Amino acid sequence: MKLLIVDDEQHVREGIELSISAEKFGITDILMAENGLEALELIKISKPAVVFCDMKMPMMNGIELLEKIRELQPNTQVIVISGYSDFEYTRAAIKANGVDYILKPFHRKELEEALQKAVNAWNELESKKQSETEHGHIVRKADAMLDEKKLASYARGESQLNDAVRRLFAKHGLSEQALSIAVILPRKRMDIVGSRFEMDEELFFFAVDNIARDAIGERPNYLCRLNDYQWLIIVGANSPVQRTLDPSFDRVRRAWKTTLGLDVLIGQCPRACSATELVQAIGEAKNELLGCDVLSGKAMLSKASSTPEIPPFMNQQLLLQTAIDAGNKRFVLDIVGKYGDSLRAQGTLALKSLQICSLEANLLLSRLAAKQSGASPVPNLPLWISDLEEWEKMLLQQFWVLLETTNSSFAGNKEIEAIREYLNHHFHEDISFSTLSEKFHLSPQYISKKFKETYNTTVISYLTELKIEKAEALLANTNMPVAQIANQLGYDDENYFSKVFKKQTGMSPLRYRKVRQQTQIFPI
Repeated sequence: MKLLIVDDEQHVREGIELSISAEKFGITDILMAENGLEALELIKISKPAVVFCDMKMPMMNGIELLEKIRELQPNTQVIVISGYSDFEYTRAAIKANGVDYILKPFHRKELEEALQKAVNAWNELESKKQSETEHGHIVRKADAMLDEKKLASYARGESQLNDAVRRLFAKHGLSEQALSIAVILPRKRMDIVGSRFEMDEELFFFAVDNIARDAIGERPNYLCRLNDYQWLIIVGANSPVQRTLDPSFDRVRRAWKTTLGLDVLIGQCPRACSATELVQAIGEAKNELLGCDVLSGKAMLSKASSTPEIPPFMNQQLLLQTAIDAGNKRFVLDIVGKYGDSLRAQGTLALKSLQICSLEANLLLSRLAAKQSGASPVPNLPLWISDLEEWEKMLLQQFWVLLETTNSSFAGNKEIEAIREYLNHHFHEDISFSTLSEKFHLSPQYISKKFKETYNTTVISYLTELKIEKAEALLANTNMPVAQIANQLGYDDENYFSKVFKKQTGMSPLRYRKVRQQTQIFPI
């Protein structure tokens, strides 16, 4: 909170500063100006919460300054201090919604009482302003999610082209007659969400969307999630008869890779389409994706080339049944690992072939679940996973789910305690539910549920608390730069770390350091 003292007499400015306790009122900066023009420039730059203002000053008097304050910063609280009791000045203070009017010579008690009223009024207005901003953000976010659901429903062929979808096209400047579309398959999505976005899916997609918009430029565009593993990107086509691949999609791919380290497979519809043809165009884009090599993640397999015969996953049924019956996690891990190695040994693996493996895996999961009691719902492997390593991890997680739902004695407090101990020692590393699942052979759902039951907090909250506790110690006892502290704690972005820190402590890192070190006799 900033305070501005405006008076043409230096001893008055200094007297006001000495009469108030900045720490008591939460004031971080005290600014001074000796005339109205100088004060006006400071107000534009610093936006003070409270202004002590003299009335009779050179260059711009108090009346003119108060009028400008109301135009520029309506929430700023004004305390008029003057040796002139003329009604004209009193009226000016009232018109400017001044908190108080104090005559010189003033007493310390008068200043503090007026300042307390001003601080209370400013806090109330700021709280209301923040609430309105947050409410507006929530409403906009809800509207955006609803728009996405409407378009995704139409794109999946679950609903008709209705007025709501047409309004969405118009809202984003997209012509219904000329659209370029591509289907995007993100690779290793959960690894990036865990390592760079604190497992926050919405924040991740917000970043992905912004990067795509910047890469595409001024052309109208819209990015929509059909599901976790399929995204649809729509760009306004240059013409309704466009017959060439749109280069903007490749720019988006490169931007995601450079900025986030995110690899994707992209299937484009090779022609412009209209809104009524969107479902058909998406089908054409997906057909292009089916020939992609999921091992390289880049090359398109030649349609003329022969596809290596892959070993059927159903051949693993007997071994997996034995492992499930015994509740042997490591046996399951070994079976899935060896099968993944056999797929890698093919040299190339088309997405279409991996989907056949997924269908067989889902059939096998349903058969194994049917033989167990209480195995509901049946674990299911998504079909559009486009990376073999990610496929293996997800398949293992489905088997962990099956083990956890069919064996009541599966895992106990010792394994959850081991996870907590791991977090205590590795909180500064890239940790996600995917990495925890892989390390401890438990499904993300089970880890999340059991950790909350055991410690009455979520894994995310616990990790954040550990990081903030370490950050507080470093800020209070060292002069290490904030950027270096953020990096030590596993935050790539200093600004994001500062936002998380302020949300947890109520202060920015630098403000926290200043307050803590002021209270220490021998700050380091």
